[in-house]
Amino acid sequence: MKKLALALVFCSASAFSTTLTYSTSGVFSGPDLGSAAPPCPVGYTNCLVNGTANLVFMPALSTSVTPSTNINLGIMNLSGGSGSFIGDTFTLTITQTAPTPGGSSTSSTTVTGTVTSTSSGIDLNFSPTHFSIASNPAVTYTLQSDYFIVAPNTNSGETTLQAFASVAPEPASLGLMGASLLGLGLLVRRRANKK
Repeated sequence: MKKLALALVFCSASAFSTTLTYSTSGVFSGPDLGSAAPPCPVGYTNCLVNGTANLVFMPALSTSVTPSTNINLGIMNLSGGSGSFIGDTFTLTITQTAPTPGGSSTSSTTVTGTVTSTSSGIDLNFSPTHFSIASNPAVTYTLQSDYFIVAPNTNSGETTLQAFASVAPEPASLGLMGASLLGLGLLVRRRANKK
């Protein structure tokens, strides 16, 4: 009985762990949208350009993590000199390849942020900041509402966009955990009655 209860606890604990595999992409739009030709930095076909300032997005390539944890959604890179961004938006797409709904190879969602210049620098504001990608189990993402894009002379102008990813346990995992706790409870009760 003791070995069975311990095996159930181990199995239910491992059922809660899942691997999240994801990647991101992003597209700018608005009056400051650059083109594939200069002034976009080499290698980028989509950027914001105003004055001598360039803002580009470097996406997160396929990455695997174990939730619940902070994840890297990509890097905003600000280069050049001065310039202000007004009326621009950034659409971030998160593509999840694991876990996924049955029969599907990917799930994805998009969220839009507004790029604005302030007296202290450039801000990126996302809405919504909390969403889920339907899969089995569902993964919930929580973004910051406001990202401050650092200046070119700070951290090479790179600002990492992060989110917190968490997984809701599957009903089967909860049932297995309940059965294991019941087994442990019966084991403890049986030992207490023998004394």
